[in-house]
Amino acid sequence: MRVLHTADWHLGQHFLTGQERLTEQKAFLNWLLATVQAEGVEALVLAGDVFDTTTPSHAAQELYYDFLVRMQGTGCRDIVVVGGNHDSPTLLNASRRLLRALRIHVIGGVPAEADEQIISLPSAGGQPGLVVAAVPFLRDRDLRLAVAGETPDARQLRIRDSIAGHYLKLSEHDAV
Repeated sequence: MRVLHTADWHLGQHFLTGQERLTEQKAFLNWLLATVQAEGVEALVLAGDVFDTTTPSHAAQELYYDFLVRMQGTGCRDIVVVGGNHDSPTLLNASRRLLRALRIHVIGGVPAEADEQIISLPSAGGQPGLVVAAVPFLRDRDLRLAVAGETPDARQLRIRDSIAGHYLKLSEHDAV
């Protein structure tokens, strides 16, 4: 199975002067689409930071959705989109059910069921081709509850242990 792993698109990013980079980003997505077609990519993974901000402009969102629609004309069978620290889990997940019908798997934030982060993609022949642990950016609220009076060292230790525990739980999934 041919897989293309990408990350950090930061759609909607602009220069400090306020000038938008949509023209560059459009060119990148056109190049990516052509590369997917030319290389026979069967699965595309976007691992975080789809957008540059949790409140992307309409133009940035349109660029994202237009790309996903155009990808349907390629031989790429599955797309996995994982939320990053710049993304709004709510915004990404809003279209999740609709995109799933197009074989676009979106994990904008940590889901209620950890198993949802394990995505099994079949190969062209229907056999298991790839298992993706689609772990989004782990926000503090996803890992632990605040503890009053906690020292910085204790807090750091608890965050580290919570992250390790999150990955350990996923590693015990049957598909892994």
